[in-house]
Amino acid sequence: MALTVALILVVSSFAQAQSRTRSVPFSYLPDQTEDQYNQRIKQKTLPVGTAGFIILSKKAAGIYAVEFYSNELKKIWEAALPLSATEEVEAFARNTENALVLIHRKNQETATQGLIGYAIDLKTGKKSEIKKLAEAPLKSRRLGAAFSEDGTKLVTYNYLQQQSGLKAIQATIFDGSLNKVQERTYSFQDLAGIQSANVKIDNAGHQYVALINNNATRLSVRRYNQAGPEIKGMDIQVGGVFEGKKVYVLDTFFALQQDSSMFAAATVADEKTGDFYSLKVIKFDFGSGDMKYAPEFRFTPQYIADINKLNKTGSPAVKRLSDIYLSEIVVSPDKNVLVMAEKKYNEGPKLPFAAREIHLFSYDEFLNPTWHSILNKSQIAPASEGFTGISYKANLAGNELQLITLETLNGKTDLFSRKINMKDGTTAAPQPLKLNVSTNQPLAYLKDFTAWLNENTLVAVFKPSRKSKALQLSKIIIK
Repeated sequence: MALTVALILVVSSFAQAQSRTRSVPFSYLPDQTEDQYNQRIKQKTLPVGTAGFIILSKKAAGIYAVEFYSNELKKIWEAALPLSATEEVEAFARNTENALVLIHRKNQETATQGLIGYAIDLKTGKKSEIKKLAEAPLKSRRLGAAFSEDGTKLVTYNYLQQQSGLKAIQATIFDGSLNKVQERTYSFQDLAGIQSANVKIDNAGHQYVALINNNATRLSVRRYNQAGPEIKGMDIQVGGVFEGKKVYVLDTFFALQQDSSMFAAATVADEKTGDFYSLKVIKFDFGSGDMKYAPEFRFTPQYIADINKLNKTGSPAVKRLSDIYLSEIVVSPDKNVLVMAEKKYNEGPKLPFAAREIHLFSYDEFLNPTWHSILNKSQIAPASEGFTGISYKANLAGNELQLITLETLNGKTDLFSRKINMKDGTTAAPQPLKLNVSTNQPLAYLKDFTAWLNENTLVAVFKPSRKSKALQLSKIIIK
């Protein structure tokens, strides 16, 4: 099936999004310990049904807080979380009863690392006693943790190494109040050359381990039944020798669904040259017991030409793909699948960070390709901010995907909205939300605090140019 490519251009005139905004002051202190490329907590504002939303932020040196706001931006309660110099916030989630915060700590005296947690009552803001969740030697790989989508399940895990590599993972399952439910050990004696292994958990409590193995040429997924010892495994070779070229897995993204399936996307590269070779997309369906494999998408010279045709920034034409990272897999209610990859990079020590085009690859429910496109954007931030305000935030409403970005287009610095039809790839021109975001102050926009309360209402943290230098927490209604 032939693919159609739609080059999404920034046009000279764009429609003005009509919006209504209400704001309150917002205090925030940057966390200098965060990994700019691999943030542990990418979403720091979580909607709580129709009641409002909760926010996790750093308030002062050694002090984090979870705050509950009503939909009218009235602060209902605040729960302080003191952290020592050897502690970092690891994860943030919520369910219908509690806000949940995990903290990673190191103890040099005992040469151990641990995970502790707090459950905070959503109605009262009352914080539980410290819950000790996991412990491992400090020399081991960092402890891992994952919440289910609905926040009612948590899995923490520790990697068990032997001289030849990873051999097993020791995991513990907890409920939505951080009470221990079960311990499991995932053995990988049948796998060799494991490069990475990550654990996910669904709302029912089933655990999934996604692995890159066989010397970065194979993807494997293991599913562990919540109620018993049943284990199911699926494996697929995505690297190796193709058309005389030896290729290996360069980047992966796994997206767990609530129907006992997991989607995986992998970019593979030519081992000799390092050039991007292709994109491969797989559905591991443990409900039906089989895999669906999309036709391989090759990164051809024509694809490079499409990127250069899109480029309106004045920068030199590219001769090869670089700095492209898989960022998201979105599945619509109609089971259309969209794989997203973003170009993002740092130009060097103390030099600016940049976030450029987004590559979109769409498939139907059977993983037949339907369309692909390249969405152009140009975002740059100082090294002190990294990706704090650039890149994008996405929200799926029915079969329409909405992207929010901070950009300067046609002389206007603003938050811009783009809407993408998941079925056919039709994309409206970027629409400014008319917020008049500050252009001359650091930390003008904190994208991790952007969250949709519904498809027309979002909350965001930014500095308006028409007001003081202080950050504002704003509720934005798009008409």
